[in-house]
Amino acid sequence: MKNKNKILIFAIIFLLMLSGASFAQEITKNIEVLFTNVIIEVNGNKLEVEDKPFVYKNRIYAPVRDIVEGINGEVNWNEEENKVKISNYKDFPECDYLEGEQFIYGLITNINYDKETIEIEQHLDDNSPTINPVLEIERDVVIILQRNDKKMNLEVEDLKIGEDVGLVINNENRVRGIILSK
Repeated sequence: MKNKNKILIFAIIFLLMLSGASFAQEITKNIEVLFTNVIIEVNGNKLEVEDKPFVYKNRIYAPVRDIVEGINGEVNWNEEENKVKISNYKDFPECDYLEGEQFIYGLITNINYDKETIEIEQHLDDNSPTINPVLEIERDVVIILQRNDKKMNLEVEDLKIGEDVGLVINNENRVRGIILSK
């Protein structure tokens, strides 16, 4: 009787392992799609995409990365989790103190849009290093306006004198990231 129970338990475990393996398999399916001249516009501007969009079951399918980046968003692919993370704004990495970067708070006192410089009156605390108040702005600077739980990107031209900002200054003493929170 004990042998029959052992065989029965072994058989159940074996069947469960087989069924689990079948659920874990990815499914592939051949479909018919229509490649037609789909034009994608973002804010009135034609968007050039890397892979050609197509129509399937009366829906347009287009590359996610191209579309999101076309609206100044950001796409991250996590292959381990098989997950796409989409943000409606571009972010920048946190300040890396080990690489010689600094995070500084201050009030904008002057902006030279032509020379791409910003002058700030620094808000100092016990941990703040004193910096030169006139700072060069990186050409690819990321500027984020944060209000409550919403964020959006701005351009250098959107910065105004009198705004409080947080600045990430790289090891070349240039501004690579700006945060405004109003």
